[in-house]
Amino acid sequence: MSSIDAKSFSNLLSNTTLSNYLSLVNFLLKFTKGVGSNIQYNRKGLDLLKNKHEYTFPIIEGDLQLSIQLYRNSNNHYRLFCFTHIKGKSGLTFSVNLTTEKESENIIYLTQKIKFSEQYKGNHTIAQSFRRQKQIIFCNLLTKLGFDVTDNNDLILGIFDPKQKRFINTSSEKFLNDFIVVSLLKGHFQGNKGYQLEILPNYNIIENQYKSNEVEIKNIPLKLIKNKHKRHIPLSLRYKILQRDHFKCMKCGFGVDDGVKLHIDHKIPYSLGGLTELNNLHTLCIDCNLGKSNNYID
Repeated sequence: MSSIDAKSFSNLLSNTTLSNYLSLVNFLLKFTKGVGSNIQYNRKGLDLLKNKHEYTFPIIEGDLQLSIQLYRNSNNHYRLFCFTHIKGKSGLTFSVNLTTEKESENIIYLTQKIKFSEQYKGNHTIAQSFRRQKQIIFCNLLTKLGFDVTDNNDLILGIFDPKQKRFINTSSEKFLNDFIVVSLLKGHFQGNKGYQLEILPNYNIIENQYKSNEVEIKNIPLKLIKNKHKRHIPLSLRYKILQRDHFKCMKCGFGVDDGVKLHIDHKIPYSLGGLTELNNLHTLCIDCNLGKSNNYID
């Protein structure tokens, strides 16, 4: 991603305003603008958003402060980061790459693989299985909440066209709302960021699960994925489908300008033998996609 494209993207987000709450399906998470703490680089002038998106969420455990920052990392890549701070404890909860696909005419994809990397003392195998278990549960939760999560555990939050200086499958408000929601939820699942959201179960590991060397290790059942690479829809193909369908839902006809978020879906579900090919893929808005389930759409 070029510095010009990064500037264009940061300008769009900087000019995006959220109301006084986040939307999480039927839950509304209230917040106030601004934070009172130094969080990562928010006071060092590196953030292209210039502290525009910083919020404080009142939760049972105290004031959870959140800072969204966009800057170029040590690998010379632009990333969008979310850092939290509560009761003197700060940390990174989530970030997404600003990835340019050569096959898609410099279109920028806001995508990130969902995984957990916390380290635990004790039995390495059980700790690894616990991280995998959290990955499965978290990805399933995001899918049920309407997020676009692939079978490779990649979360796709938005597709940005730097030439048009706009998102082509969602709105800037929905993207920002979704990014913050995922960041807050992932911080809860990580269990080491100093907070737990009261609307979710606790996912902290139980210490005595792996203290004994005589504990029998049982593999946590994983998802049964057949040929996941064939089911997976490449980013460049997703953009081609959006272009072909004129960036509109093929069932209700709504697009981003109508306030909907667009997904790419199999007409004949993969589970029923549908292939990941141009003729079997189409654009659906989030409501039509969730309502479809595994039904065949002609």
